[in-house]
Amino acid sequence: MMGRQYFGLCILLMLAIAGCDPRYKKDIPALPEGMLDKETFIELHAELQLLEAAHRQRMLRGGDRDAARAAHRKRILADAGVTDSAFSATYDWWYSQPEALPGLLEEVLTKLDSIERASASN
Repeated sequence: MMGRQYFGLCILLMLAIAGCDPRYKKDIPALPEGMLDKETFIELHAELQLLEAAHRQRMLRGGDRDAARAAHRKRILADAGVTDSAFSATYDWWYSQPEALPGLLEEVLTKLDSIERASASN
């Protein structure tokens, strides 16, 4: 009987220690040099998601929809002062962060919701 109590106490102690881990679950490593800051990336990611949705829904005008999408993407990034390579590198970095990615995507969805609300009020 004493062995079971000792085992149960050890399990509880291990769980308590694991729960006191000072590292926050959504702790995000520092962005490598040359990457976009998180807020800029979220803003651009949301805008580019809208562009992709418009492309899939055949809402882009012109004969060559792919060329229209590429032109819109280039304009969105240029307006933000961001290069395609910087956006792509940041995208690849965020999508390689399994613990941080769900939180980031929630923020992108929140941004998309705010764009939708702003659009509905106009």
